[in-house]
Amino acid sequence: MQDHFGPARAVLASAAFRASALVRDPAGDELLGLDADAVHPAASVIKIPLVMALYDDAAAGRLSLDERAPVGARVDGSGVLRDLRDVEALTLRDLAALTMILSDNTATNALIARLGLDRVSERLREWGCAATRLRRSMYDVEAARRGLENVASARETAMLVARLVAAEGIDRGAADGVLGLMERCDDDRKLRRYLAPEEKVPSKSGTLDASRNDVALFRGPRRTLIVAAFTREVRDHLAAEHALGVLGRCAARAAGIAVPPLPFG
Repeated sequence: MQDHFGPARAVLASAAFRASALVRDPAGDELLGLDADAVHPAASVIKIPLVMALYDDAAAGRLSLDERAPVGARVDGSGVLRDLRDVEALTLRDLAALTMILSDNTATNALIARLGLDRVSERLREWGCAATRLRRSMYDVEAARRGLENVASARETAMLVARLVAAEGIDRGAADGVLGLMERCDDDRKLRRYLAPEEKVPSKSGTLDASRNDVALFRGPRRTLIVAAFTREVRDHLAAEHALGVLGRCAARAAGIAVPPLPFG
């Protein structure tokens, strides 16, 4: 079988930052693994299990996505609610959309307040995640100083997406709902960096000062592949995003998805 991942291995091997990556199919066959069990600051990738838990609880009747919840305190970072001062409450469905599509930190915190950290931790255990943890709200600087970081690994993040694909441990409608939100994620600077703009690839990225993370689902005519990549100790943000873009381009080609020429030859 042709190895499509030579360029990705080369760029990651020469990177001036620490990186972890896993490429697998939904059945578990691995095409590329690089320190995939290492635990990294998750950044906004941690929003995937949060919204998975929300949608699955709604499917089970524990709550309704039509329920309106207070927006709460505005926090900085990505999103739009920090600038919409006249919005006092939104449905859980709309908060989830803002969380996944725009990575809105204020919306994320509203969901955490409604669902609870303990409930997300319970679901992560049920889904077989020993390392991935949602320990604090977004932009909780004091909690971060106490060491309460949200963390994840490439292997466990890819496994969560595989559960969405197979609807394993999660309701089929809930899984499709989460994947639908991921398909509308507005960040195309990482794994989707070198894909055609019209290509529909569900993904969820995360950004911190020294991290560039992303997970994506490539559904092509040849095969379906899940890619999870985490970085840390990043000083050159463009270099990290380029490396993830090369990895995503390799995965797209392996899946049978046509990719445009690289802009730099």
